[in-house]
Amino acid sequence: MTALPTARGLFRQLLRARAVAFRGDQTALNASREEIRKHFQESAHLEPEEARKKIEEGVEAESFIRLHVVQAQVNDKGNYEMSIEPQHVDRAVPGENTIESPDGGGGCSSGKT
Repeated sequence: MTALPTARGLFRQLLRARAVAFRGDQTALNASREEIRKHFQESAHLEPEEARKKIEEGVEAESFIRLHVVQAQVNDKGNYEMSIEPQHVDRAVPGENTIESPDGGGGCSSGKT
């Protein structure tokens, strides 16, 4: 098992991960910063074992943000486009890299059609 970061180190890692994931989206950047800060403030007075569990959860959250969060933006045609980076592709499951709209209509694909 790898060593856990300190609470301060985890806080910084989460802020960096959200800065990359939400680059260019000030609304998402602000909301995610406030959410991260809220969770840390709520956990400030935990006992050591409870704090350790929260740090483990935070490590998982940072990894999820870094590896699985991809923002889509509307292009000139009204379709959504995503910038898939290497960390997203390496972990993709074949056949599961297409996002469809809830109504079953055309979504967007990160790969070839």
